[in-house]
Amino acid sequence: MHLVVDGLIFQKDPYGGIARLYRETLPRICDLAPDVQITLFIDGPLVASLPEHSRIQVKQTPAVKHTLRVRGGWRTAFYPFRRLASQAWSFTRQLWLRDRRDAIWHSTYYTLPGVWHGPQVVTIYDMIHEQYPQFFNDPLDEVARRQKRRCIEQAAAVICISQTTRRQVERHYPQDPPRMRVIPVACSPIFRRLEQPVEILPGLPSEPFLLYVGKRVHYKNFAGLLEAYRHWQGRGKASLVVVGDPWSRAEQQRLVQAGLMERVHLLSRVDDVMLCRLYNLALALVFPSLEEGFGIPLLEAMACGCPIVASRIPATEEVAADFPIYFDLARSETLSIALDQALLSGRDGARVASGLERVKRFSWEITARLTLEVYREVWNHVQEFNGNA
Repeated sequence: MHLVVDGLIFQKDPYGGIARLYRETLPRICDLAPDVQITLFIDGPLVASLPEHSRIQVKQTPAVKHTLRVRGGWRTAFYPFRRLASQAWSFTRQLWLRDRRDAIWHSTYYTLPGVWHGPQVVTIYDMIHEQYPQFFNDPLDEVARRQKRRCIEQAAAVICISQTTRRQVERHYPQDPPRMRVIPVACSPIFRRLEQPVEILPGLPSEPFLLYVGKRVHYKNFAGLLEAYRHWQGRGKASLVVVGDPWSRAEQQRLVQAGLMERVHLLSRVDDVMLCRLYNLALALVFPSLEEGFGIPLLEAMACGCPIVASRIPATEEVAADFPIYFDLARSETLSIALDQALLSGRDGARVASGLERVKRFSWEITARLTLEVYREVWNHVQEFNGNA
């Protein structure tokens, strides 16, 4: 069985949860199935590692937008050449794909193979673009929604990473239920409780701190967290540590205006080993999202015995059950109440134990095995159809 995987996500968001999903599962699928061969398409330069296995073949084509990059007034002059070169590379790849009749196409981020004679599988990570169109109202966002819909309609199997995502797919794009599979994701075994005392990391305050991990775009509700933290009476007892990209200019201005520059600390380029230490040190992970498809930081925190303060949304309840201290998004004051509870209860033994037990339900081995089962079902159906044709 041959899989052709478009590795777009390794250029689009190489350090995010989706890239981690494929980095963790593709080699495991090869280990589980000696007959599996994987061709991974990569377009352009890399800044992060790819999935590695002796049966994963990487086909890397140069991205014309990088190789013919020009600046200033020359951009307009060179645009026709860049476009022709890009079309040439696309045509070359399409010639290779045209001949693949014995493979399954699986894109890491909603791309279609063009002329393709084999089955397609698509993984849906969330439906946030569809749930919150007011946040994604650029013309390109509408193009992205249409592309996702085409991927779903053409797929022989649709994988959703949570029941929440599956219900939302069915609401927006009604599907034949047998085509839908729910396969949860997981977190790295690096995340665990550290038995030895954990030293304060360089750049961190010596006082207790709350932890925020991830992107800070609108639906993540980081602005709502900052506003609640600004008015929280317990702010003097606990700082806020943020793990993510550097501050934007607008964020810096907001922090200065709110008088929070001395209370909110940013850490960028944090690897898993350091992040594990942060979870082990933190009073709680704060997860205030308006919407999520899953929420890997929830698993990471529970695996480290770190309490969680979270908005009560379907995906978080599905992943973390009753482990978090929940607050109501419709009542902003409940976030301050939840922070007070986290400050008082700390790492309550019963709560920590329930989280450690909960996280055992998720593993990359399970994710890989269930994904392989989907590939097998799709491929066996194709073989039966061809045999009866």
